[in-house]
Amino acid sequence: MACVLSLHVGAQDRGTASPAVADPALEARVMAIGAELRCLVCQNETVAASHAELAVDLRGQIREQLRAGRDEAEILAFMSQRYGDFVLYRPPLKTSTVLLWLGPFALLLLGGAVLVRHLRRRAAGAFDPGERNDSPAGVATAPAGGAYTARQLTVGALLLSVPALGLYSVLGQPASLLQPANAAPTMADVDGLVRQMEQALRARPAGNAADAPAWDMLARAQASLQRYAQAAESYARAIELDPNDAQRLADRADLLRLINGPGGMQEAERLVQRALKIDPRHPKALALAAAQAPAAASSAGISGRVEMAPELRARLQPGDTLYITARTLQGPRLPLAVLRLSASAEPVPFSLNDDQAMAPDHRISDHAQVVVEARISRSGDAMPQAGDLVGRTGAIANTQQGLRVLVAGVVP
Repeated sequence: MACVLSLHVGAQDRGTASPAVADPALEARVMAIGAELRCLVCQNETVAASHAELAVDLRGQIREQLRAGRDEAEILAFMSQRYGDFVLYRPPLKTSTVLLWLGPFALLLLGGAVLVRHLRRRAAGAFDPGERNDSPAGVATAPAGGAYTARQLTVGALLLSVPALGLYSVLGQPASLLQPANAAPTMADVDGLVRQMEQALRARPAGNAADAPAWDMLARAQASLQRYAQAAESYARAIELDPNDAQRLADRADLLRLINGPGGMQEAERLVQRALKIDPRHPKALALAAAQAPAAASSAGISGRVEMAPELRARLQPGDTLYITARTLQGPRLPLAVLRLSASAEPVPFSLNDDQAMAPDHRISDHAQVVVEARISRSGDAMPQAGDLVGRTGAIANTQQGLRVLVAGVVP
């Protein structure tokens, strides 16, 4: 036993995944429970030994439940309830597995009974090993009432092998005999397992907060299969059950940015802000926020049209100049953007963005709210002069589209 234990310890050193945290006692319990669970991707490895991403997630779930005070039996029951008995390396004894557990013992008893019967007949003299033909040809013969005939031996072998093969065909995996011992599962196998996991979760009653980690793991598996839309939906289910996980919020935001569907970027930005409120130093949320900043800057811009009030149209002269500017609500009078066009009595379309900035550090994208002003100058001077016609808006967003600026005033 000492030799076996020493070999077992050495095998653990070589065959288990490295601990993820620095608590040796906790990690020992995680690995011990992981050794009782099957990796859903590798299938021929335990969760403790596998380095697959799903196995890492399962070890994380085990770690969280141990910290929550659950024992080994509760954790194994939790895993079996969500992923089926397939996840257990040692399936429980119940109606569907009774043949798997008791079949080998039944066959052993049958073989023992045959052996005992044979030995008893031999002890009673029914079989005399000295009775044989010592002829030069060396061919052994059996008396009429002695040893078993070839037919009896064949029937006995069939009685043992046929039930064993039948049990294996029902409870075992005959297809694995056609594969190499360490053959990796195909993508179809992995996809099938992920779909089974999804069906099991959808069949469970809604609103159970304990299911959040399972939905989270499902989302990771779907993302690894490049099923991004389904992964985003699974993350949404997990967030609905547990809305205070910064990692989960950041992961869904990352997927929404990748999908880039209608409204996805705005939802991703909201998720990142929620994650940073929960954990202001969360690495992924900070990285996504930094990546969103240039996108927000590039999307900043205002468009619309300038119209003249009917009572001022008679004052418009050929050659008049139209200045359209965007300014800060408070602060320097230096415009954030300037556009110079020919004035017209008809509506004049315009677009203001960072390309019209007068200073690289003073742009529309640097201010969430701005004011837009339209001024018609007869002299063409960039500075306002008495008699210029003017109109301005109130505070608007720096992404305002379809803006209407009405020129209805006169500079005194």
